[in-house]
Amino acid sequence: MVALDPVEHLLERQRKSVRERGSDYLVFDHPLWRNPSGPNWPAMVIYDHGRFWIEQGLHGRRLRYDLRSLHGTIVCLSAAFAAFFFGFADDGLSGGLKFAAGAFAWLYGMNILLALVRVPSAIRKAVTSD
Repeated sequence: MVALDPVEHLLERQRKSVRERGSDYLVFDHPLWRNPSGPNWPAMVIYDHGRFWIEQGLHGRRLRYDLRSLHGTIVCLSAAFAAFFFGFADDGLSGGLKFAAGAFAWLYGMNILLALVRVPSAIRKAVTSD
């Protein structure tokens, strides 16, 4: 249980609610609409569900995690859908598809790229400093 305490503190700082905790795992669920006016600067802001667990291997214990951003994907797809209509009005179907693809790639892609850099760093920092 003690090994996951730093991860639970990290989730609290990231404003994520722990839903379930066991001796070697914890699960959080935090829909994006729970606090839509909340800050968008935490490293894990894009993720709405995740699981952390301790895995015993040949080289000792390792912290593993699996994060999901379903709600972020839906929000970005909605924005891409709106961008499709702007492109469609300007340049027909191909313009709409280009605008939609560009909007989705920018919104979702940039959030995921930032998360791919910031989340492992935040987790590493939390488990080594706590």
